[in-house]
Amino acid sequence: MNMRKNIFSLLGFSILTAALLPSFASAATVNGILNVQAVVGSGCQVNATNVTNGAINYGTLNFGSIYSLGAQHVDAETTGANQGSITVECSAGTSYNIMLGPGQHFQSATRAMSSGGATLLNYGLFQDPQRQLEWTPNSAIPFTAASTAPTVHHVYGRIPGGQGSVQPGTYTDQVAVVVNW
Repeated sequence: MNMRKNIFSLLGFSILTAALLPSFASAATVNGILNVQAVVGSGCQVNATNVTNGAINYGTLNFGSIYSLGAQHVDAETTGANQGSITVECSAGTSYNIMLGPGQHFQSATRAMSSGGATLLNYGLFQDPQRQLEWTPNSAIPFTAASTAPTVHHVYGRIPGGQGSVQPGTYTDQVAVVVNW
């Protein structure tokens, strides 16, 4: 019986030892696939930091203080963000259009500012610093993005001289800007 007891003890020790020792699994390799995707579309974004009532506020084209409107012209230009410039960023090769409206006081094919009185102050908006390429009211001007870098479209303004009958006051206008692609 002692021998039986020793065999059972030895057998119990072996079972207990096997249960307590860590089991080792064989090494394995699992292969799989990760799909990677990007869609580059044709499109643009218009950069502006100031949005009011769902419309972008491009800032102000400011002619400053004018004390005489003799024969000389008074010129102004936009200078960047919130200063009237229109910044468009598109995927390369994308065609887009910019259209400037006639303004609130458009008369006889001429944009005009009003001070709230009967007198209007005529002005023009141009695409170039020489003021030869007009932003014709409600005419879409086509552009094509050469790269994905932002393109800044300055607006150049001119108040033509010879408007001597203009009364003193603060003259303003609002011009709608439409960018589409």
